[in-house]
Amino acid sequence: MQIKKNRIWLIVAGVALAFTVAAITTGVLWYQSGLQPVNVADKKEVRIDIKQGMSAGEVGRALEEKGVIRSAQVMSIYLRLNGGASGFKTGVYVVSASQSLAEIIRHLSSGKTDEFSITFYPGAMLERADKGSAGAKYDIHTALSSAGYSDEEITEAFAADYQSPVFAGRPDGAGLEGYLYGDTYFIQAGATAKQVVQRAIDEMARVVAENNLEEKFASQGLTLYEGITLASIVERESIGCPGKSVCEDQREIASVFYNRLNINMMLGSDVTYHYAADKLGVERNYLLDSPYNTRINAGLPPGPIAVPGLSALNAVADPQKTDYLFFLSGDDDVTYFGKTEAEHNNNIRNHCQQKCLLP
Repeated sequence: MQIKKNRIWLIVAGVALAFTVAAITTGVLWYQSGLQPVNVADKKEVRIDIKQGMSAGEVGRALEEKGVIRSAQVMSIYLRLNGGASGFKTGVYVVSASQSLAEIIRHLSSGKTDEFSITFYPGAMLERADKGSAGAKYDIHTALSSAGYSDEEITEAFAADYQSPVFAGRPDGAGLEGYLYGDTYFIQAGATAKQVVQRAIDEMARVVAENNLEEKFASQGLTLYEGITLASIVERESIGCPGKSVCEDQREIASVFYNRLNINMMLGSDVTYHYAADKLGVERNYLLDSPYNTRINAGLPPGPIAVPGLSALNAVADPQKTDYLFFLSGDDDVTYFGKTEAEHNNNIRNHCQQKCLLP
């Protein structure tokens, strides 16, 4: 009887050992497979943007989702075995599914970025005189400076001569204000500030052409330059509709400005004298003596005051048909419109007790 029991235990132990060996073998094969390229024939470049604070696990999941490694779990094990779990450097790298896991990890740990990202925001100015202010963190000069370009390089880039169809109708001597389209750009390492600026100008030209904006502005009685100028005011006056190419709020705001222009009424846009003050580095004052101040000067300002986004450009190209002559952004961030000054004053009393007190 004892011999029979021993045989049973030997059989159980043998089966368990066989399963253990099989599991270990399967695990080793799985791990070794995960180290191999996903597809040695796929040389397509894939961008991976490693941001400050990203964990190794997050990087691995991003790589797996993009199809350039077989398993984020295998990558995690590899990093633990090789002591590289915290070795990734921030930046934008280019990898491909034809590379092994080890090759990809070495590249991401090298710090030798292939690209960098830079973001220009809709509504941003080229630069402000008060560079240390809270608002200046969104201007284009600051974005370029944060990307590592010197003030001298940025100044030269802003002053350089660029060729683009989007400059049709732009007056001689006019600058780049309003022409560097708001977007996130991935730039090759080593690119000059001028190349970055040209990239943003090219994107503005693409947006204008794809949306047939020059012809649409003409149907409203505006040149391309005037359309971009008015769109920049609409952009700054509106909270907008993030992520949308058409924004009804902006279309109504555009209608107010068109209605005023049609009856030779001053635009009366506060953001125009804000722009003038910020460029000069002086206190905002609605009586500021500047050709950009549409509170005291008739018609459009001499040029754009910011980068207009697509929805603002579309709003000027296709405004709502209204009888409104007034609008304000209420304390609740809702835009209120009025046909008469009496209606406008009523909107101020009911909806704008804080914002309307700002300079």
